[in-house]
Amino acid sequence: MKKLFFLLFLSLCVFAFAQEAEPLSDTEPVIEKTAEPVVSDESASETENTVVAEQVAQEQPAEEENLILLSDIGIPFPADNARFLRFYEQYTSDYGKKWLAAVMENGKPYRSYIQKKIAEYGLPECFEFLPVIESNFNINATSKSGATGLWQFMKNSIAPYNIRVNEWFDERRDPWLSTDAAIRKLKENYDVLGDWCLALAAYNTGLGGISRIVKKHGSNDYWLLSEKKLLKTETLNYVPKFLAIAQILTNAEKYGILIQTEEEAEPEQYTVIKTTRNMDLGVIAELAEIDNKLISFLNPALFYGVTPPDISYGLRVPAAAKDKVNEIIADKNLLLVKYHRYKIKSRDTLYALAKHYSVSVDMILQANPGIAAETLQIGKTLLIPALKDVSPYAGKKNAEKIAYEGVHIVEQGETLWGLSLKYNVQVESLAEENNMDVNAILRIGSKLKVPIIK
Repeated sequence: MKKLFFLLFLSLCVFAFAQEAEPLSDTEPVIEKTAEPVVSDESASETENTVVAEQVAQEQPAEEENLILLSDIGIPFPADNARFLRFYEQYTSDYGKKWLAAVMENGKPYRSYIQKKIAEYGLPECFEFLPVIESNFNINATSKSGATGLWQFMKNSIAPYNIRVNEWFDERRDPWLSTDAAIRKLKENYDVLGDWCLALAAYNTGLGGISRIVKKHGSNDYWLLSEKKLLKTETLNYVPKFLAIAQILTNAEKYGILIQTEEEAEPEQYTVIKTTRNMDLGVIAELAEIDNKLISFLNPALFYGVTPPDISYGLRVPAAAKDKVNEIIADKNLLLVKYHRYKIKSRDTLYALAKHYSVSVDMILQANPGIAAETLQIGKTLLIPALKDVSPYAGKKNAEKIAYEGVHIVEQGETLWGLSLKYNVQVESLAEENNMDVNAILRIGSKLKVPIIK
């Protein structure tokens, strides 16, 4: 009966709002995180008062005026908030419901794990839908500001949660590790702020900023702070948008949105093996008889499908293959990484080879212990990690005939860019001849080979 009253009341609010607000276009809802639907400040303040649909709790004093609706999602919010109603109308349109169904399809492999972590930390169940507005449930989503993964973490916010980013992997793209971090972060926000809507606001804009606003204005009531427009516009949209989508998806069947059950979608059980061995997932899959697509799916953080050397990495494999994979890793006679074999020629540099094969100089050095970047031995064979399919390196082009007629002693403030202009050569050529990056910081007093074009 309560839900029926809520739906009737919500329908009346949407109808009334639609009569006054400008009509929404008949286009698919905006799905880019960087293009949130625009809600004007005027529409946000049209209705300052809301109607009581239900008591927040049975013990609440009857004489206390509390104009709040306890929704189906377990988070109280004003039933006639203009921003909520706009998003509710948008995502209950035919296009909106189709879009939500498609996004939830993306989330099938991860929802079961998210639900378990939410239950473990005691978050409202509806928080499983937060990746809908964060990333469209796309583990590879990257915003213009650099936020990455299912939960859109920035690099500067991952340190407390043991999420790592380096030249081999980006663990923000790992849906399991990033889910652990996101749920912890939301719980920490709530523990500090004492309000789930403020916890969401802090997830969007930062805990420090929201905490300062709460302290300055002496209130941890999100809706009061929202009404006074003390939050950023993006955040004023973010929270009502999430609540509207969570309300709809919690009642997906009523809205005709088909969401596949977690049991049907849950991936194969896996286990994590800690290793510091450099291994190609394709090689492991072949030797351990694991489906190649499955092992790639289980390790999405790896940029090249290769685990890093000398860095601890948690390799995720099907539980049934654990013993076999451990045997493979323990066998030091097995070559578990694919390499390009390259015989060094005159005038070759590690910088040029790394650039051609789309690896770093450090990766080549790690694969070839004992070599020195400054003194490559002609005729020696190098192993270069085969991270991408590329054509064999043909060596340096002979468009320029370069002779080495002197040495340049680096002075204060000099750069390869400036020296390339001084000696009338390409900066890339100067960098290659000295086994440096074009943006390398030059040490005062060091000696550089200076190529001269004849």
